[in-house]
Amino acid sequence: MQFGVMLPHRWLYAAGNTIRDFAHEAEALGYTSLWVTDHIIVPSYRMERGHIFYEALTTLAYVSSITTHCRLGVAVLALSPRNPVLVAKQVASIDALSQGRVVLGVGTGWIEEELRYLGASWSVRGRMLDEAITVLRKLWSDENANFFQGRYTAFTDVTCFPKPAQPSGPKVLIGGMTAPSLRRAATLGDGWIPWAVTPQELKDGVARIRAYGGNRPLELVCVMPTDIGSHAMEHYTGVFGEDHKLLSGSVTTVAKMVKKFEEAGLHHLVCSFRDVRLFRDDRIDEINRQMRLFAKEVLPAFAG
Repeated sequence: MQFGVMLPHRWLYAAGNTIRDFAHEAEALGYTSLWVTDHIIVPSYRMERGHIFYEALTTLAYVSSITTHCRLGVAVLALSPRNPVLVAKQVASIDALSQGRVVLGVGTGWIEEELRYLGASWSVRGRMLDEAITVLRKLWSDENANFFQGRYTAFTDVTCFPKPAQPSGPKVLIGGMTAPSLRRAATLGDGWIPWAVTPQELKDGVARIRAYGGNRPLELVCVMPTDIGSHAMEHYTGVFGEDHKLLSGSVTTVAKMVKKFEEAGLHHLVCSFRDVRLFRDDRIDEINRQMRLFAKEVLPAFAG
């Protein structure tokens, strides 16, 4: 199993030097991937999401230039309110410049006001996402991708270069736990990237994906809010009342949970240390401490 970390690109501690130093140390400690999440704007009453957000793809472009081998991931990019032709160009450029290190998680976006202010229709966001994924793949893989006619995107007689360094483009992972998201993972995605689930929920989600007819190999990536300490918090309630799980507790407890994820078939665990959704402070020192502790005490047990 591989291990990644969420970069500190949002909230009060987000800054160029903070992102740079964290990325350098994470790579040196043996983490295999660096991740960002995504919001463009958030309503003032949703500032618990971290209202200071360095834009996802811009941040990855910056990080690609100061690292050498870590994969660069988005968990997840709200693709519905973005122009898919522009995203195809941006992601292809980052992948080419980073020598093929991009992993792209995508979703519809979940804050209605954000989508509306960016010009996307809330009611058809799923259909917009499905079509956008098709646009990405066509522009990445087809040397003569000069025609597309969809409901939301259309072009003819165009070229789009450079192509990504990865043949046919980066893997596209589908975020979300809803039935449409799992069906999308089965039919359009290269993998699934749920957020804050248990190992059993991971297994159940994969079974549901397979039930939709997805027999292709799936890359399974899970992003987990992580807090290594003596506290008793094991879960919390999301903004829609959903029950989210944490990777939390002592080093021993955390290592046992990681083992359960491995047994459930997880390929890639992404730790969001002291996730801002729970800890709305500026403790970048604590985030760094936990990143180092996890690398020292947990990673060696899963090496190779």
